[in-house]
Amino acid sequence: MAAALSAAAWSVFAAELPITQTEPVIVTATRFSDPTERFPIGVAVIAEDEIRRSTASTVPELLRELPGIRVRDLSGSPNLQVDLRGFGIFGDQNTLVLLDGQRISENEQAPVNWSAIPLSAIERIEILRGSGAVLYGGGATGGTINIITKAPRRNERFGFVSGGAGSYNTREVGTGANLAGEHAGLRANASHFESDNYRDNNRLRLDNAQADLRWWGGAGSLTLKLGADDQRVGLPGSISEGQLAQNRRQAATPGDFSTLRSGYLNLGGETTLVFGELAVNMGYREKDTDASFFVGTPFRNNVETRVTVRSFTPRLKVPHRLGGWEHSLVVGIDADDWDLDSTAGPSVVGRPHAVQRNAAAYAQHTTLFPGDIALAVGLREHRVTYGVNDPANPGAAETRKRTLSAYELAVRRRLGESLSVYGKLGRSFRVPNVNDIYNLFTATVTMLEPQTSHERELGADIRSGRGRYRVALYHMDLDNEIFFDPIAFSNRNLPPTRRYGLEAEGKWRVGDGLELFANYTYAVSEFRAGSFGGIPIAGNEVPLVPRHALNAGAGWAFAPRTRVDAVLRYVGSQVFDGDESNTFGRKIPAYTVVDFKLLHEAGGWLFSAAVRNLFNEKYFSYGVFTGFPTFSALPAPERAVFVSAQYAFK
Repeated sequence: MAAALSAAAWSVFAAELPITQTEPVIVTATRFSDPTERFPIGVAVIAEDEIRRSTASTVPELLRELPGIRVRDLSGSPNLQVDLRGFGIFGDQNTLVLLDGQRISENEQAPVNWSAIPLSAIERIEILRGSGAVLYGGGATGGTINIITKAPRRNERFGFVSGGAGSYNTREVGTGANLAGEHAGLRANASHFESDNYRDNNRLRLDNAQADLRWWGGAGSLTLKLGADDQRVGLPGSISEGQLAQNRRQAATPGDFSTLRSGYLNLGGETTLVFGELAVNMGYREKDTDASFFVGTPFRNNVETRVTVRSFTPRLKVPHRLGGWEHSLVVGIDADDWDLDSTAGPSVVGRPHAVQRNAAAYAQHTTLFPGDIALAVGLREHRVTYGVNDPANPGAAETRKRTLSAYELAVRRRLGESLSVYGKLGRSFRVPNVNDIYNLFTATVTMLEPQTSHERELGADIRSGRGRYRVALYHMDLDNEIFFDPIAFSNRNLPPTRRYGLEAEGKWRVGDGLELFANYTYAVSEFRAGSFGGIPIAGNEVPLVPRHALNAGAGWAFAPRTRVDAVLRYVGSQVFDGDESNTFGRKIPAYTVVDFKLLHEAGGWLFSAAVRNLFNEKYFSYGVFTGFPTFSALPAPERAVFVSAQYAFK
């Protein structure tokens, strides 16, 4: 193990930077720009330099190197499922994802459209584990991930062009520019990607573009952010155990495919008032998908879906002093309308129109007490209307209104220069999405109650010499967890469930140009009561949650402009999807993958060469129990190479 850890490598801090750094400014914890140390619960930040040096090529691949985050391929799409703190097949419905503070998590059983966010457009990613319900609403039980895109830089003009090629006939080109003066600026990115990918019928074509227009005034700023993407991907489907042994690359569904087109607009403004800061955002997002597939019949089905989302999010921050202590109050309102229309045929009979209307008010108050103690208290009152109707089936229509609440109490105490301890209590919720309550194949509605959770966490942050460390213990009790019942072939509210675990990580600067890191996750997800098909499941493991996971690595800048980075990922065995009764007797096998990357700078050029799955591990991150004695799975890619070059100009 020691040899493997020293051979694997991934950079956490830049080689030329000392270990002591200014605390980064974050926005996720308060919805305003604040130093991370001012809020009791720390936010993990993946900075721009770390993104550039990482062996990852997409946001999910980058996130899976962090403790507590699992990533799995459920369909062969580039939009992988991201699961924070062990929610299994519904991981993406319990992990809230934001783009520049605006929600992009879906209200349908679909992952985030990660492929619309190229790494070159990202300034940093902020991860708030086990928090976010007070400030951002439903779906944040596992935590909140906020992707901050690059903004125009004042009085700077520069740009870049890039290109790359690799295994499986992969090709990519991209460009970007920053054009800004003293009072106005533009930042834009665009890219094209195509690949045959590892498996048959998994060809991907993807185009995307983003722009950020900004105006700076004496008392504030105005921002218009917009983006669009267009993708088409073949869907190879899961293959049987026998097919997996015969030919891992074959497609079970050689004609299936899906297309996705989406776009967004986000108009925002910030201004400084006499007593604080005011920020307002208005957002619009739309998505059109078209899927073509066979499903147990001789007929090809086409499902077309259109989603539109409108949002309005004003908020106010009021810093003040009371009793000689520093305080900060953040209050705000969230309002959004989400609509879905779908058509299908011929064996998919449902044609649903679904809605979700959210209106919420929240407040969060933070106090800095003497003795380096920070205390935060937050409350949210959330009203939601959700429902679905089918114009072709008047009997399939139902709507519910619910008033939900979330709270969080968090405290941090600094004990000397090197140690901080913290604790928190909270309540979060998740509102049922359209696929939770509506069955496309039967055109029937089964209304479910919102899911609620009570969370507790204790942790410590340590800085000692050249090292940084974090350890956290978390515990969640859930009621009415929304889950798919494979026996009834519909979703339902589960009996009580529980999740608890340990996250530990360390980062070290060993010497000039050499950094190491390691993190470990111990996660337990289990049913507390209930049964599936008459079989008691109390104490059983929730499927698709590995008990053990480990990431480790190092980065070595062995020359002034050249460095090598790599990462080792170990994911332990996990229960197959569909085996809630835990009677299959087999688990998804554990796997270990090593990725490698070499970077070299010369003038305005940046060259890179990456090898993913260096030792050609044959594994799969998703598998489903299909009946004794076997399963089906989506095999992960074997070894792949990708080389690229980028030229920056001014």
